[in-house]
Amino acid sequence: MQALEKWLARVLLLNSGLALAVSLGLLGAASAGGAGTLEFGVAMLGFLSAVLALRRHPAGLWGAGLYYLLQLAGYYRLDGSLSWHIKAGVSLGLVLHFSQAIIVVNMAALALLAATLALLQWRRRRA
Repeated sequence: MQALEKWLARVLLLNSGLALAVSLGLLGAASAGGAGTLEFGVAMLGFLSAVLALRRHPAGLWGAGLYYLLQLAGYYRLDGSLSWHIKAGVSLGLVLHFSQAIIVVNMAALALLAATLALLQWRRRRA
């Protein structure tokens, strides 16, 4: 399980590094206003969680779970009003079209969230 934990931490480091590059405008156009600040904050959460997870600190896995939870779904209204999304470093989306909105489920974040929660559960049982 330690190999899986190390692998998950490295994937989180790569994913959050890509998200940082996107939020800073190094990969594509940077988001303007509050959305850019939110994306940068979430990317930093992922990066710091990855560093803690590589040091085997329990807060690293909890931060990783929060990071993937925030990237799990995006909600886009068709009329352009209220929307919610955070750009991810790696995203494989399942797109659900509805009459009023589009919901994008990040399947990569879902898989990594499930693996992180399983690892947290395994650590809790072992302790």
